[in-house]
Amino acid sequence: MNPTTTAPDPGPDTSTRVRVFIGEPSSIDPCNGFEHDGALLLRFLADPLVDYDPGTGEPRPAAAERWEVTEDGTQVDFHLRPGVRFHHGREVTAADYVYSLSRVARPETGSKLAYHLACVQGYEEVRSGAARTLSGVTAIGPRRLRVRLVHPFHEIPAVFGHRVTAAVPAELAEGDPDAFRVAPVSTGPYRVAEPWVTGQGIVLERFDEYHARNRAFPDGGAGTLDRLEFRIYEELEDAYQDWHRGELDVVKVPPARIPDALPLGERFRRTPCALMQYVGFPVDTPPFDNPVVRRAAAMAVDRQAIIDSAFSGTRPIARRVLPPALRGDDDADLTAIRYDPAAARALLDAHGIEPVSTDFTYNAGLGHDGWVSTLVGQLNENLGWNVTPRPMAWPEFLEWLGRADTMFRMTWAIDYPSVDNFLYPLFHSASISDDNFTRYRDAGVDALIEKARATADAAERRALYAEAEAKACQDLPLIPLWFGVQYHLVNLDGFEVDGPVVDMFGEPVLRMFRRRP
Repeated sequence: MNPTTTAPDPGPDTSTRVRVFIGEPSSIDPCNGFEHDGALLLRFLADPLVDYDPGTGEPRPAAAERWEVTEDGTQVDFHLRPGVRFHHGREVTAADYVYSLSRVARPETGSKLAYHLACVQGYEEVRSGAARTLSGVTAIGPRRLRVRLVHPFHEIPAVFGHRVTAAVPAELAEGDPDAFRVAPVSTGPYRVAEPWVTGQGIVLERFDEYHARNRAFPDGGAGTLDRLEFRIYEELEDAYQDWHRGELDVVKVPPARIPDALPLGERFRRTPCALMQYVGFPVDTPPFDNPVVRRAAAMAVDRQAIIDSAFSGTRPIARRVLPPALRGDDDADLTAIRYDPAAARALLDAHGIEPVSTDFTYNAGLGHDGWVSTLVGQLNENLGWNVTPRPMAWPEFLEWLGRADTMFRMTWAIDYPSVDNFLYPLFHSASISDDNFTRYRDAGVDALIEKARATADAAERRALYAEAEAKACQDLPLIPLWFGVQYHLVNLDGFEVDGPVVDMFGEPVLRMFRRRP
């Protein structure tokens, strides 16, 4: 089966294009590229103030030359780089960021990423409709942007590496919102070649006026390829087969195909990334409001067996929430989960808990079906439960997560390299309407995260975050399954790569791809 439709024909000169698998994006507007596929496209469409080294995740100046955070952690000043231009040619100024950040927060924009700006002064007023502009974002001259916060947050510069904070031109975003939605204009090294049509491929073309001084990349980040062709597939297996037929250059590998891909040498890329796969419980919904039920379920799941059978043993088991890329060598087991079905049943019996009947909800079609079936079978066999797999299409699943009432599978991958970006979205009560899909709420965890944000010393801050992680892991609103490894097949016969092929986010570093002569 071919993709739903193919990308537009690139014309007679195809020597500098790369063809990449994606699923259907939910949005390609910087304000709302919240899921994986939209976020991948926005890496090339939008350059934020800060960017991250593909190999280390360290923040580097991008559209900003430099920045300063005040000693109390309540303000950051960005000094904008001269010569940064929008794709329609106009130079970017600090006023464009005042508009763009305020646009994200406005309720009519419908941004699922607006919560990243919740710490900015004036956020609640804009969200409620009482104001149109974030009072905490001001232009101090054409190339100096000041952001004031409602509470201290010493890792605030990292937030401005997220593409949701990238500048967009008001004259286009406001002048024709429908056109902007399918052909957004921003500041990245590539621009939309033709308006996006749902179900069709998306082609980006090089933007020749890109500033090329993004210090996350040794060559300034302009890229060498003329065109990036993103081809949309409903089924990953179809894309995998097309790679073998020479119709794609970069594709993810379905878990069931890992053994077949292993002999392909350097073309098969296994990249650890800052991602954690988990089983979530709606902790305000019986029977999952009972921590005994949650712990028994965790004890009945043989995570290592699933990793061995579904991923050829290539993924590290998760015994805590933070992946190695964010916590270093500290591999302490914070969940204290051991696979012990007999003890799990005894625990339930001791508390008089009857067998559970529920669904296990997940998004189908991207390699989850096999391991979900195994996990559900373990729960049913080991606990005598009646759990039924409930697959959904990705858009439907995302909508359902906001009102989850059964067990579910989900992945958390970093939006920006910060411990806070794992713990705050997953466990802080203020994130319940956003990414805290388990609806976990604990005043002590909230307080620890907030204290960490206000702590200037990096070591002290990390210790507070670690305490918050430990407390949440003890409460077990979710079962950490394994940490991220992304599997790609890459056409290295056609391309050489000047650095990491895949970054710590698990994404191909297409800016560093170079066509072989």
